[in-house]
Amino acid sequence: MNRIQKMAWWMAIWISAGTILAAIAVAVLFFVIGMPWPIARAGLGFLGIAGFGGLGSLIFKKDKGKVTCDERDRLINNRAAVAGFGSAYMVAGVLCMLPFFVLGPAATISVTWLPDIFMAAGLTAFFVHSVAILAQYGWRAKDNE
Repeated sequence: MNRIQKMAWWMAIWISAGTILAAIAVAVLFFVIGMPWPIARAGLGFLGIAGFGGLGSLIFKKDKGKVTCDERDRLINNRAAVAGFGSAYMVAGVLCMLPFFVLGPAATISVTWLPDIFMAAGLTAFFVHSVAILAQYGWRAKDNE
């Protein structure tokens, strides 16, 4: 397993853990406290756990050898970056248009939702980038690598 795969697994695991813990915390706070919803949104603080995924480049040192990244690795990374950007764009679009279709064109929403939309798009970009890398490499280490 090369460095790129290790970093992709690291990122995917931390984003998944942060998202699952945040969803559980929001659900528990919502059912225990109930309304108001802004208090239950405090559970989204667990998404900060996903930030540990960014430490992958510090934890996994560069591979030893003359060639650490070839054309295939660059192509995989480029395709994964496009997939991550496309999915983030789609998530941001859906989250921005959802209030329009649910509440109607005359309604307004609070600007406090804007950081949440930005955060959802960013987490989606990094998560899909990691999953696309793993899918293109075959999800696990090969013996011939």
